[in-house]
Amino acid sequence: MSAQPEHRWGAMPLPEIRTVDDLRSALDRYGFPGDREKFEAELSAAIGASPTNDFEGAAAVVRAYRHRVRIRNSSEIMAALEDARSEGSGS
Repeated sequence: MSAQPEHRWGAMPLPEIRTVDDLRSALDRYGFPGDREKFEAELSAAIGASPTNDFEGAAAVVRAYRHRVRIRNSSEIMAALEDARSEGSGS
């Protein structure tokens, strides 16, 4: 049986996220699998449910996904997630 490769995450250069389009691009490149699709669905739902003069729900979705990109860029957090996943699988 061959040894399994060790997967360790390195820090990637953090992209500038100034607009929703910047966030979309960052999710495509740096997000977790499915993040971009989930973001679009949650953003659409938040906008649809928002009063016309208050888009705080949509802003909260944007902040949450911007944070996910930052988490994905943190080598410490990604290593901890990988360790937790390995421990949970009995490896």
